[in-house]
Amino acid sequence: MTKKIFIITGETSGDLLAYKVIKNITSSNIKIKGIVGSNLKKLNIDGPFESKDITFFGITDVIKNIFYIKKKINLAVKYIENFNPDIVFSVDSPDFVFQVIKKIRSNKKIKPKFFHYVAPSIWAWREKRANKIKKLLDKIYLLFEFEKKYFDKYSIENDFVGHPFFENFEKNQNNYNADSNIISFCPGSRQSEIKIFMPIFLEIMNSLGSKYIYHFAITNSTHYSVQKYLEDIDKSQIIITSDENEKKKYFTKSLISIAKSGTISLDLCKSQIPFFTIYKFNWLNYFLIIPFVKVKFVNIINIIASKEIIPEFIQANCNSKKIINHLHFLLNNKNELKKMIVDYNIILQGFSNKNTSEKIAQDLVNNLK
Repeated sequence: MTKKIFIITGETSGDLLAYKVIKNITSSNIKIKGIVGSNLKKLNIDGPFESKDITFFGITDVIKNIFYIKKKINLAVKYIENFNPDIVFSVDSPDFVFQVIKKIRSNKKIKPKFFHYVAPSIWAWREKRANKIKKLLDKIYLLFEFEKKYFDKYSIENDFVGHPFFENFEKNQNNYNADSNIISFCPGSRQSEIKIFMPIFLEIMNSLGSKYIYHFAITNSTHYSVQKYLEDIDKSQIIITSDENEKKKYFTKSLISIAKSGTISLDLCKSQIPFFTIYKFNWLNYFLIIPFVKVKFVNIINIIASKEIIPEFIQANCNSKKIINHLHFLLNNKNELKKMIVDYNIILQGFSNKNTSEKIAQDLVNNLK
């Protein structure tokens, strides 16, 4: 008898995480559909629309597109109801995902199980969301062990599975080249992020001058926008990559990276290079969110360590002057760059080499029986 799984992803990172899981499900008796991105499409999975259609940045961006988002939620619900899956497997993007699940839960004609991957950050803000999450999900897969106590507190079934980016992780901090002349910039995957961070990156480049090669790690959708900001820069100093393998190659060769807060932080850790985390909301988003935030840091490495291992430049501190000052300090004290890698590798040991994707895939298959 054929069993069915429906996948919901929102961010590019969620699509990649889901891809790592689903490629381990090889049974011909399992039919899979979903709201997917470029990675899952490689597995010939399709659905009502693509995940890029529901990617928005910040509260104000969501508010401006609220009617469009509601339309997509209803479209997703109708498609899932017609597909009638045995499992709905959702990855990250809780604001969209949970609205879809809530509507499906209200339809008594179908009764899929709901499994969610990447826990909402109730430990960082709005912990009482857990009461609503409990009503929506059958199980949640946790990337980090420290999260478990928060979900246990609300009797939400959970499983600490580790982080899939570090399934075959080996420290190679001794390969770091402190004499490299490549500096990587990671401005994010949204147009709104490009507008915020590219002017800051340009000022950093102007400060450092022609001594360095500047590598920009971007997505296909932001390629043209990034190029526009770099029209007046010597092309021999610029490398722009959107291919994942090319990104990894230049990350590994980089002296340091300056990256928008997000999943990219763990990619940079895996590349074993030092980096800064930067982030900036528009001020309305910031003032709406900040009263609910319970953690001191935004980078997951710093949160787990309870101290700043990765330098953070957030909101008012996210300006070229402060970033440049600290960057010059580190470039003149390269032992500090090497120490950053040693320190974050200690944290990585807690959630690496857990066979994460295979473990989740097997659990999904077991729950289809």
